[in-house]
Amino acid sequence: MALRNTSYFNSSEEIIVTPWSSDSEWQSLRQDIYGSKDTRNYKQALRKLLLWKSRGKSLCRGLYCTEMILQVIIKDVYFYEVDEPTNESDLIRLYSMAIMKFVNLTADIFGKGPQKSMYYRASQLQLPSWLIDMRHKISHDQDLPTLKSLRAAMEFSLEWLQTQYWNKDDNFLVIAKKVHMHIVYEFIDLLEFYILSKSQTNAALKQKRLNVLREKLNMTECCSNKECVKKMKNLLVIKDWSSDLVNVLVSQYLLQAHECNVSKGRISKTDKAIWNVLLKTFNNAGLLTNVLQCLVTQHSRIAALWVLELCIVAYKSSKKIDIKNNQNDNCMNCKPLNLDTNLVLRTALQSPHPYTIIFLKWLLQIQLSPLKMKQHNNIIKLVALYTGELKVNSKNIDHNIFTVDDLTSKDKTDNQSQWSRAFGQMNWRQVQFGTTL
Repeated sequence: MALRNTSYFNSSEEIIVTPWSSDSEWQSLRQDIYGSKDTRNYKQALRKLLLWKSRGKSLCRGLYCTEMILQVIIKDVYFYEVDEPTNESDLIRLYSMAIMKFVNLTADIFGKGPQKSMYYRASQLQLPSWLIDMRHKISHDQDLPTLKSLRAAMEFSLEWLQTQYWNKDDNFLVIAKKVHMHIVYEFIDLLEFYILSKSQTNAALKQKRLNVLREKLNMTECCSNKECVKKMKNLLVIKDWSSDLVNVLVSQYLLQAHECNVSKGRISKTDKAIWNVLLKTFNNAGLLTNVLQCLVTQHSRIAALWVLELCIVAYKSSKKIDIKNNQNDNCMNCKPLNLDTNLVLRTALQSPHPYTIIFLKWLLQIQLSPLKMKQHNNIIKLVALYTGELKVNSKNIDHNIFTVDDLTSKDKTDNQSQWSRAFGQMNWRQVQFGTTL
């Protein structure tokens, strides 16, 4: 067994014991799995992993996931020369359990909570949305995925581990990001102070609550809302915890906003007035892109309406349209906006949901490199098809229609469709494709 310095992962120096005796032993195991691509080495790699497992209480996530995958694929004649083949129904159950555990273990790296959807966490780790869809199907549907699709998912998972674990320097451990909970709690208290100071609560009760928060935050008795915003700004500039604070703002506060009773499809004027200053603060801290990335992944109408509001502001700011006196668009009257619109669009299109269509038109409008109108319309149509907002019929589609199942079975020389052979995109499998893009 070897000793390793973990200062790369932690702020303080720490020595831990690794289950491998030397770096060469670790490299040897990686070679068994990924080196020669000879699946006959899988069983040898699994024996080494089980030996490492016996040397300690448990394996790190990267090793555990690798062991779990190898345990299954050595039972499948598709991957390995098996003396006694496992029947298909048993393989499907084994694969399903392995995929569900793999997704859970990896997506949980960034912590759990309603502010971090499974899709959002997976996107931060380059896990495709189709794999998350498969995990949901395994967990919630009566029918399990097909053996073919499960094999494709297993191959992807093994390749993902190669990139994210085995090919990293310093024997990289797939470990959870440290969540600075004391900073999160302080930020929540500051948000409560911010909201309360803007509320129309009874003056005496309001002052009493503000005083409690002042004491909790070690603020002076005369501390104002302006000073509160300044404290939040000081927290936001620290990159180590800014993403956690963005998630808190979006999930626990922005999603509690209301739709306007008069102008349907817009956030209420009251909520926009409350969050105007703080959204401007996030923009000045360079975190507006992060806020929008978090919003577009939320399966929520209110989240989609916030994206719409911010896209409209960004559009009018870019066109130098005055919005200060426009009550419909006063959620953030700052110019210019510090925003990576292309990154937000890519995040939104990675896992579209029924509410994506609410803001998609405006999100496409504010791209720094504008798309052609045909591309613009076709992206909207494709998302509408995927989310079920648009039904396929002869009136809106006048080309040959294919499903992904059709395409995967077509010969490579077939030029009937511009869509190439696709494997693994399981969440699009039942969607009708034509020459849409």
